[in-house]
Amino acid sequence: MTIRLYLVGHGETPMNAARQLQGITDAALTAKGRAAADRLGELLRPVPFAKVFTSDRGRTIETAHRIIAGHQPQPPLIQLSALREYYFGGLEGDSGNAVITRTIRQFGVAAAFRAWRGSERFAGLVRSIREADPTHQAEDLPDLIARAHQAFTQVIAQSPDNSDILVVSHGMLLSALIYQLAPEDLPFMLLKNTSVTRVDITEKQWQVRGVNLTRERDILALRGSATSTAPDAASDQSPK
Repeated sequence: MTIRLYLVGHGETPMNAARQLQGITDAALTAKGRAAADRLGELLRPVPFAKVFTSDRGRTIETAHRIIAGHQPQPPLIQLSALREYYFGGLEGDSGNAVITRTIRQFGVAAAFRAWRGSERFAGLVRSIREADPTHQAEDLPDLIARAHQAFTQVIAQSPDNSDILVVSHGMLLSALIYQLAPEDLPFMLLKNTSVTRVDITEKQWQVRGVNLTRERDILALRGSATSTAPDAASDQSPK
């Protein structure tokens, strides 16, 4: 079995542009988000995607349709609710900077920055969000990881052998997968809109080939072969 996953974050939305936390809330893409998805579609046009998976949120579906607009034949698009974004609970719509400020006030500067540093920074971020939520409804880390595992188990089960698969999802959800495979490769600010991360899957391992790629030359190198020359160091792991 060999499956090449191209993991893409959806295009920019108005809430993204305003630096608001956006989980369950849906929105159409901004003009910038649409243009970025169209550009990525041109870069990925030579990749013969067998299937496309998205969450059931419109922003991922719109992004995916724009990416595959030039593909012939059109690959089938499958929506999976498990690919939805992290649930921010009572913090939905809040400013990301406001959440950081609230966390620092609650736990102190030293404790907050300890939580956000090193290979466990993603786990620290999720815990900080949950603890900052006044309604105590924000998704916890074990639930998020379990949902990411469920989502990609479904993706793999529905993907043919020796295939290229496009997965358009959300920054926190995709980061949860990368955190399990190669936590040291996860950017401090997590994944950018319409960035590309590639994970190659065989019977024995999941290999991260590139993370958070947005530059044209990196994406072109990434799609070139099963042994990418993208600048990010490859990591061999399996999901925990």
